[in-house]
Amino acid sequence: MVQKRTVVDVMIVSVLVLGTASRFGVKALYDPSRKYAGYQHRNIMSLKHSELRIVACIHKPWHSVHIKNVLEFCSPAPDNTLVAEILHLMELVGRSNPIFIAHKLQQSAGSSSYNYSGELIVAFDLFERDYLGAVTANTYTAISPVMFMNEDVCNLALDKNAALIVLPFHVKWGGDGSVESEDSNIRALNARILERAPCSVGILVNRGPSFNSRRIRAAMVFLGGPDDREALCLAKRFVKDVDNSLVVFRLLAHDKDTSNWDHMIDDEAMREISGVHVNLENVRYEEITIGDASQTTFLIKDIANKFDFIVVGRRYGVRSSQTYGLEHWTEYSELGELEGANAVE
Repeated sequence: MVQKRTVVDVMIVSVLVLGTASRFGVKALYDPSRKYAGYQHRNIMSLKHSELRIVACIHKPWHSVHIKNVLEFCSPAPDNTLVAEILHLMELVGRSNPIFIAHKLQQSAGSSSYNYSGELIVAFDLFERDYLGAVTANTYTAISPVMFMNEDVCNLALDKNAALIVLPFHVKWGGDGSVESEDSNIRALNARILERAPCSVGILVNRGPSFNSRRIRAAMVFLGGPDDREALCLAKRFVKDVDNSLVVFRLLAHDKDTSNWDHMIDDEAMREISGVHVNLENVRYEEITIGDASQTTFLIKDIANKFDFIVVGRRYGVRSSQTYGLEHWTEYSELGELEGANAVE
């Protein structure tokens, strides 16, 4: 009897040990993000002169206006074509299975099923007609649990060979600058996409009215690093429309290391702006030497009040004297130190 009890005890302990070990073993061996790995660079820098493919996500009705502003920012033209994959994300409620609808396929098949995104389809069909021959806009609806929405976004970006995913920010501001609403689910979704996306990711923060004219004043703040170089490539596409204007601000540190390899790559990227692009009437280049993070913050606030659109790199994991300490002043780490500090105000 005692021997049987000992055997049972050993079996119970073995099950507990194996169950615990297998959990950590699966976590160590299985990386969900590996299925989004590709064999080619999926970013704007690698495109050269080919068409730009964007996956743009929409949660709320007002997001569509801001997404259209971003697409216009890319200056679509017959020699600068744009493919926009518009994904309407809806939370799964009261259904057993997720749904993914490609609306162009639905229309061509003559499906009579319920149309979940009617106004969205009409809006981007009209946008495509406005830029006939320059824009292809495809609309989709994904209805799934909040925890798995990032799978829909990343799978679509991988399937369509997108170079950029555009995500709306989770905070909505009113006309007086006060916060109208925050959505923690959107913020958590953005964080999961940033972690696993197969291409570049941009988070769209809107704190002002939509563009009232086709003439847009944009600024790009460049400190250095791969994220800033990627943001610069997006900004260079913007100036292909001569009606738009761009100012590139390069913030230099007093103690810059000119022998650093990354810094030399930055210099090469800036050489093109200060050489070829600065000869264009709608491009201006400025170098500003920054002593500390407080000067950087003051400059960013000043730029935000003068321009319609600002492009900054997230600079994830990069530390420099121009931004030292800013990480302690922002509650939006997903935006990076520059825009995160600006969004707090």
